[in-house]
Amino acid sequence: MKKIIIAGFGQPVIDLYNCLENKFEVVGVILDYERRVKFPFFYDFLTSKNLPILSCETVQDYNPDLILVINYNKIIDVSNTKAPLMLNIHMGLLPTYRGNSANSWSILNGDRNVGYTIHEVEEVLDGGKIFYKFQYHINQYESYFEAKNAINTNIAIQLPDVLNSILNGTIKGVDQTNAKFIYTSKLVPEDGIITNWNHKTEDIINRNIIFSRPLGTGLKMIYQNNIYEITRISLIPNYMKSKGFPGAVVLKNSNGSVWIKTKDTAISIDELLLDGKMVFPSDIFKIGERL
Repeated sequence: MKKIIIAGFGQPVIDLYNCLENKFEVVGVILDYERRVKFPFFYDFLTSKNLPILSCETVQDYNPDLILVINYNKIIDVSNTKAPLMLNIHMGLLPTYRGNSANSWSILNGDRNVGYTIHEVEEVLDGGKIFYKFQYHINQYESYFEAKNAINTNIAIQLPDVLNSILNGTIKGVDQTNAKFIYTSKLVPEDGIITNWNHKTEDIINRNIIFSRPLGTGLKMIYQNNIYEITRISLIPNYMKSKGFPGAVVLKNSNGSVWIKTKDTAISIDELLLDGKMVFPSDIFKIGERL
């Protein structure tokens, strides 16, 4: 049975262990940071599975066939880590989207094809050979929640066989040299607050895909010094591209929604949440008002 060391932290490591334990011998974990006080459940899990906490400098003592990285928030010094192969499970589609929140930035760039990539860890961040990619297209009315479920399902079902195929040489890595790419930065909850409606309608919808619950912190807007969470937002069929004043309320509807002018068309704000209570936008906004 091939030996694997997992480098990472938290629930993704637990899920990965459960995925691999019947096909590989997981001999230990490498942690990025010490967070025992904040996440005691994770350390309890390591203890229950007799998984020692290792360092990059001592992994060779365990003769691993592979170090597998997931949810590891430090740059690994590959020159100081002795293992035949080190692979990373990158939540994003390489070679284009490197860095943090890669799938979210794909959506923000108008590309609703998201997924994960297994690549070799090299000195260039996310720049190593690509061995495997899983892609999921986010359809209309879906959020990143559906995509993340599909990603997790694919990892649980396919990953053991993919790793075996990589280790036995059946799957060959594809070099990223000369491939075009961008580096993305981590998003924060404040990025989900609409402070300016001078954006294309599609851009606002894409931001909602990323920040909507249950995975996100919610798409929000500020009105009269209150932060409202937008719990339902939708496109307006047949609304033509036009000039106007972004943020202007152009229509109130009997179903409680309001239409707000955007940079190119308009968008329907259907439901809001304030202090845990649902609010109909038509109850608080007036036609012609500028948000």
